[in-house]
Amino acid sequence: MQNDDSIDRFFRSGLKLPHLRILVALAELGQITRVATAFHVTQPAISRQIAEIEQAMGVSVVNRVGNALEFTSIGEVIVTSGREILRQLELARRDVQALAAGTGGHLRFGAVATIPEPLIADAVQLFLRRAPSASLSFVEGTLDRLIKMLDEGELDIAIGRNRVATAQTQLRQESLHSESFVFVASAHHPLGQFDKTVEWNDLRGCRWITPLHGSPAYATLIETLSAHGIVPGASNVESSALSLNITLLTRGEFVAILPLSTARLHAMRGHMRILPLPPLEPLTEIVAYWRVDALRGAELLFVECLKEAANEIRKE
Repeated sequence: MQNDDSIDRFFRSGLKLPHLRILVALAELGQITRVATAFHVTQPAISRQIAEIEQAMGVSVVNRVGNALEFTSIGEVIVTSGREILRQLELARRDVQALAAGTGGHLRFGAVATIPEPLIADAVQLFLRRAPSASLSFVEGTLDRLIKMLDEGELDIAIGRNRVATAQTQLRQESLHSESFVFVASAHHPLGQFDKTVEWNDLRGCRWITPLHGSPAYATLIETLSAHGIVPGASNVESSALSLNITLLTRGEFVAILPLSTARLHAMRGHMRILPLPPLEPLTEIVAYWRVDALRGAELLFVECLKEAANEIRKE
């Protein structure tokens, strides 16, 4: 009962943000000396903070194992919750900072069709929450078209799947996220049975949904299939529209490639199977492009929202 009272009292009035920051940092860095360096304090100061937590609650949060420290089950719970609390505080700080800055204006951005929809939707929601007086417009197109629109001042930011070679010194390119394209088939497709072994030869004779001819994704897919002696037949569909591709895939007639995050979502729902074949690694990168000389407050904020949304995808 005494421990229960101490724990309750600690969480009601004794817990401080520095406690959470120290425990989370210890979980990430592994050693008190590294945590002390990161916080620019002495090692005994960090040890005192940990002792203060344990004394206030009446339970241990770390155990010494030789020269190392390991979290107890109670410590693990505090660290897990602490990470989320600190993350939410950081989100609040960004929201308040953006609102205080009064960011407004009209943002124009575009993306190629193979960008996972959650990344774009999450970035838009973050942006509108932090800049409620702003508006935005979105276009979907091929990367060459989007870059041309950037050059001509018709877009502020573009999102694509690969870096571009350009003599335009004002064009900035920054990687947002990296994920593979994977081979998929409907759960109703002969290759979609989860207990079935799948090899490259099993793709012969399949009907394909391929990216648009001439796109980097198309070239990578055809090159990969050709290396295994596979040539897609005539009865294929060329499409970079994710919503159409997913609808066709779930009806069971086709195989295709999809971004891993998109494929994993539909596989978890039981709609399709990620085939046990090597992913298409050359298509891993998601890149944001913008003209440095045209970036203002709203555009800078949206780039930050894109990075934050991409970071959330990586955690899933």
